[in-house]
Amino acid sequence: MRFIKDLVFDFRQGILRSGTLLLVPAVIAAVTFFDFYAKARRYLEQGMIQSTVDYGDYWFYLYGGMCEYIPSPDNPFQFPAVWILIFLVLPFILLNYPFRDMYGVGQQILVRSGRRSLWWLSKCCWNFCGTVLYHLIIQAAGLVLSLAFGVEISNRIHMDFINLVFNIRYQEVWNPSSLPVAAFLLPVLVSAAINMLQMTVSLFIRPMFGFFSVAVLLLASAYLLSPLLIGNYAMAFRYDWVLKAGVSMEAGMRIAVILLLLAALTGLVRFWLYDILESE
Repeated sequence: MRFIKDLVFDFRQGILRSGTLLLVPAVIAAVTFFDFYAKARRYLEQGMIQSTVDYGDYWFYLYGGMCEYIPSPDNPFQFPAVWILIFLVLPFILLNYPFRDMYGVGQQILVRSGRRSLWWLSKCCWNFCGTVLYHLIIQAAGLVLSLAFGVEISNRIHMDFINLVFNIRYQEVWNPSSLPVAAFLLPVLVSAAINMLQMTVSLFIRPMFGFFSVAVLLLASAYLLSPLLIGNYAMAFRYDWVLKAGVSMEAGMRIAVILLLLAALTGLVRFWLYDILESE
């Protein structure tokens, strides 16, 4: 019963009353959709693509990330701005709520009840559900805008458009025609694992440094294609069904789940030893 009360409180305070968490993803969806739609119209009018785009292309525009970066004088690093925006804004939104609660009303509850495990598990559920909701809002807003502007709702992708948007010239790329279901799930799962990792790391160092750690991880993932950098599993252009030397989607699913659970368990152990009064 106590866990249910904690969970309801966290959902109410950390999600339903969080205007930032509810509004920001809708704004991101609107800004990115209009940019995507303008590029698609321009490429079609100039004859650079042969057909109109679908919702699958918009999804890829959001979660594509970038192809493998190969350093060379004629190939400067192109910052994956849209992908970084999608995945770095959310950790910042989720950064402070657990610690505000810990040093606010939650502190007295923790000191008196001693049920630290329930408090932490509630925050883990809040973190995971907040992540899923963030991505769902982006996708829902994108669907609404697609319907409004006549973009067909399907999982088809057009690699001629995708290659133009991501400026692909040299890499060996497959030519997939549609998005598999796993492609929709994996970036969200990776995002949840990264956000859980940030919350746990913030128990060892200050929350803002935890955010910087996540930012460095994402930037390193963009710069280097490696199965050891989890951010690669959140980039559709790095998957082995698109890029011939890409990372495995199946391995990404396993790694994301393991990291998610390991971060939550490590945070639980750390929180048992955490001096709330001294750390305030």
